[in-house]
Amino acid sequence: MDLEVIDIIFTFGKFAALTPSSTNNRNPHCLQKLYEICVYLLYIVGFIASAYAKSPVYQTLTSVQFVLAALRDLNQFCFIFYILIVMMRLKRSRWLRLIKSVAGVKSAPKKIPLKLIFVASQLVYFSLTTFGVYTYIADAGLTVAAFYIGEFYQHYAQFFYVVFITILLILLLSRYERLSETLSQLIRARSQLNSKQVVDILQKIKNSVFTLKEGVEVFNDIFGWSILFTIFYCVSGTLVYIDTVIKHNEIWQGRNALVFYHDLCRILISWVGILSTIFLCDSILKKCDEILAKAYRLEVKLTSYEIEEIQVFIDAVLHNRPEFRAARFFSIDRSTLFSVLNSLTTFLLVMIQFKQM
Repeated sequence: MDLEVIDIIFTFGKFAALTPSSTNNRNPHCLQKLYEICVYLLYIVGFIASAYAKSPVYQTLTSVQFVLAALRDLNQFCFIFYILIVMMRLKRSRWLRLIKSVAGVKSAPKKIPLKLIFVASQLVYFSLTTFGVYTYIADAGLTVAAFYIGEFYQHYAQFFYVVFITILLILLLSRYERLSETLSQLIRARSQLNSKQVVDILQKIKNSVFTLKEGVEVFNDIFGWSILFTIFYCVSGTLVYIDTVIKHNEIWQGRNALVFYHDLCRILISWVGILSTIFLCDSILKKCDEILAKAYRLEVKLTSYEIEEIQVFIDAVLHNRPEFRAARFFSIDRSTLFSVLNSLTTFLLVMIQFKQM
């Protein structure tokens, strides 16, 4: 069953206090709560230490660079607070509700196992982290590099959730694909089925639409802020590095270049995560439109007894279309990419004007 990948994700996530320990961990015991609190307190210490270690770098930044860097670090701090306090403490029951909604609908076959995607992504991340530790030690020494442990944790948390969100969206998409395939089979086999069989199939699909709609709402409630924080990190981080490239030629020389390449890889991975999120959300919306189009095609082949049921089905699909939102600030679809790039371009033009002044 494809939901086995969630058990694997929870197994990885529980060690960093990023997920419940298992899909059945509705009420964590005292030691689990204490562990999560300790992780958060250690992160705060690490965040303060990394801010102290970066203070000499902050002093060399321009006003625009400093504001962007400070907002980026504040965004990351809020992101960890949201995960460890809000998601793990206040919204824990929502995790299990999301899993229940996804498990309530069968999925279409997938070409690539999701477990392979997750394990491969973890190997890529830990390879990048190993490279990052090496570059920081080579550039600033072991003592200074130790101050960046909190920063490495928040990078892993963000990467972990980018992958987790992508996998959950693939799970949701596969279930909408299954509903679409079922409708296609119903259209092809209409002449071989009696009215009761047609009505039963439509009712099952309709119930699945309700279940998936609930799952999407829970998904928005859990991961909406996480998606928003990741988008803001990508935009602010990209602006900082573009501005650095424009104004500092020395970053391409010596050990500074290794640190720059490492940080650039992290930005690129975050962008890949955001792009996958946007396109997967858009694919789910398209699949829902496809289900609706097939329902209209089926309507012309039905008898008067079945017409009433298909009209109820069409109304159910129309009123239960999935809508992905980033913390209720905006909807996530293909147009989101244009909006993000538009904002990035606008801020970049402002930064270039500051440079010319």
